[in-house]
Amino acid sequence: MRVFLTGATGQVGQAVMRRLKAESVEVHALTRGPLPTDGAGVRWFAGDLGDPAAMAKAAAGCDVAVHAARECAHDASLEVLGWINVAGTENALKAARHAGVKRFVHVGCVDVTLANHDRVNWNEDKALGHRPRAPHARAELEAEELVIGLGDGKMSTVVLRAATVWGPDDRWLLPRLVREARAGGVQLVGLGDNLVATCHVDNLADAILRAAQQAGAAGSLYHVTDDEMTLARDFYSGLCQALGLPAPRTGAGITVASLKARLGVGGLSLTDVIHRGRSTSFDVSPAREQLGYAPQVRMDEALAALTRAIVVRGGADAIMKEARTAPNADGIAAQVRRASDGSAATPT
Repeated sequence: MRVFLTGATGQVGQAVMRRLKAESVEVHALTRGPLPTDGAGVRWFAGDLGDPAAMAKAAAGCDVAVHAARECAHDASLEVLGWINVAGTENALKAARHAGVKRFVHVGCVDVTLANHDRVNWNEDKALGHRPRAPHARAELEAEELVIGLGDGKMSTVVLRAATVWGPDDRWLLPRLVREARAGGVQLVGLGDNLVATCHVDNLADAILRAAQQAGAAGSLYHVTDDEMTLARDFYSGLCQALGLPAPRTGAGITVASLKARLGVGGLSLTDVIHRGRSTSFDVSPAREQLGYAPQVRMDEALAALTRAIVVRGGADAIMKEARTAPNADGIAAQVRRASDGSAATPT
């Protein structure tokens, strides 16, 4: 097996590469930045999601595509979300098909069902009955629909809906918590006694590899979470402790917090309020039964490992220096111009 990987320098991409390299699987990795020099088992290719020709070149000779590149910032602009998460996914699909890839694994998230109510034991057959309210969630859903819709006998597709992804290479959630702590404290919603669905990045990497190889997974979507039921206060307290931050403070209840978020006061967006204040748990039995998925990473062990990793990297200050920033409007405009003028020709 040879794997074409987008988002290779992100948290999920790095975890996938570690697993593939450990199993001596060759990786063709796409990156927007300078080509890394540590190429053992990895061939690096320059390109971005607005350049399907570059992606097709990188995917040549690969059996599987793992699409782990997406914009996860909840406050990203509609233009950024549409271009990266929707158009970028379509470009990746077309490039993989052009290159002769047989299986396309899309790494999405459970926010495709984001709503301001509890989602407990939510399975893949449940639907909101309306489009999700948050822009990032709508973009995630549109990308997911593209992946399922474009799968066929030539190139099968699989969608993984990951719960909140966390781990030592995170450059979005951890810096967010540091900023929040320094601006007055990390906030819970109410007492934080609601369930939160989480997914350690190594558990997600395991599910991705299984989805890449299971023939019966074609055309399916699966929820992927950790194995343990976790309360919001325990999860966020664990992350804060790992970062050397004060424990999260209790806050307004869900009704008041939601109202404050809609009014733009209180420091939390409505998406934050939903993530921290609504109970979520997702049925992973299809992933267990059809993929053989069995989460191996335990919360307490992973939090201890995260603490050690943060200390080695230099603590919260280092985490802030490594924080990921969403592409700006100029960068997106440049990609759009390149795609529009034909210099990034779309494979057919």
